[in-house]
Amino acid sequence: MNYSTTIKVIEATPQLDIKKYEFIDALRGIAILGVILVHSSQAVAPTNATLLWLMGEGARGVQLFYVASALTLCMSWVARSSHETFPIRNFYIRRFFRIAPMFYIAILTYLFVNGFSPSYWAPNGIEWWFIPITAAFLHGFHPEIITSVVPGGWSIAVEMSFYAVLPFLLPRLTSIKSCLVFFVISLGLSYLNMRLVPHIFSYSENQQYLLQNFAFLNFFGQLPVFIIGILGYLILLKQYPRTQIAIIGGVLFVVFLLAFLYPVFKLPSDFIVSKLLKMPHHFIAGMLFAVFAILLANWPTRLLVNRMTILFGKLSFSMYLTHFAILTYFSRLGFRDMFPTSDMASLVHFLCVVFVATIVSLFFYQYIEKTSITAGKRLIEKLTLRTLG
Repeated sequence: MNYSTTIKVIEATPQLDIKKYEFIDALRGIAILGVILVHSSQAVAPTNATLLWLMGEGARGVQLFYVASALTLCMSWVARSSHETFPIRNFYIRRFFRIAPMFYIAILTYLFVNGFSPSYWAPNGIEWWFIPITAAFLHGFHPEIITSVVPGGWSIAVEMSFYAVLPFLLPRLTSIKSCLVFFVISLGLSYLNMRLVPHIFSYSENQQYLLQNFAFLNFFGQLPVFIIGILGYLILLKQYPRTQIAIIGGVLFVVFLLAFLYPVFKLPSDFIVSKLLKMPHHFIAGMLFAVFAILLANWPTRLLVNRMTILFGKLSFSMYLTHFAILTYFSRLGFRDMFPTSDMASLVHFLCVVFVATIVSLFFYQYIEKTSITAGKRLIEKLTLRTLG
């Protein structure tokens, strides 16, 4: 299938058009709950080892974000590029206005909250030049900047890098076969990234952890997950019979779930292909989430796609950026100390963080996110009229 054919298929397929589907918002909602879960459990940890591991795996919510992002962007890019005169320019404008305003507020907020002092992610302190690098979304290319100015900012850096290459990548990933080939290439790039990072940057022995984390957090360390998301989009585009999706998708979901749970439950390895177990855990998570997304798109059960998960999905960007500050002030104001060390206390603390993050994010979503998205649309309209006029 060539690119022009893909566009025609998109235009003729109502369930994969530019409309933002509820199941994708639900995926984002589940993802942000996972991310908050892991950070909340680090503040108030449960006593049960299995529960601690499961809460820690909420970190894989970032990979779920990437899969949902790949699905959404593929749908919107192909649909819009069929009728826009300047699709690449418009794509970058939309992405900038979607991300930048809230992210810039986060930069100022966290400089106020945390200052420039040394921290785990910036053991030598935050230098002045970290700030413009972060504001330019280039912080994903340096171990001490990638997530120090804005906590969790590494995922924003990865997202923006993905945005930068997507318009040039999609025309070359028009079939499942080509996507699988590029997935293998992305695995190779990820491996090279892991090998080369220690030779590109030099740190003392007690700061070597920066390089290990950087190799995982940077764009090349996460690229295969995005390709998995694009693969999920291409599979949805094919509109396979639901019976076939149920059988094959169900089997794959079980296999990837067993591989995902293997580190803690130590299930018999006969259930899982040995090569799969050797793959990095977050790549297995990406595969699991892609299959999960395909199944949810076909069977959007109310247990998972409901008013709450959809709401969390809409607020997910603001919740992601604000929940770190909420956790900080929970600690500084002594609220965290009110929770005893227990499984129930850990879960209640998590619910409290979610509640406050939701309230705060409702404001930011209404007055910052929606306003900036509208501003981006107006800029595109103005530039288009000027060009055509």
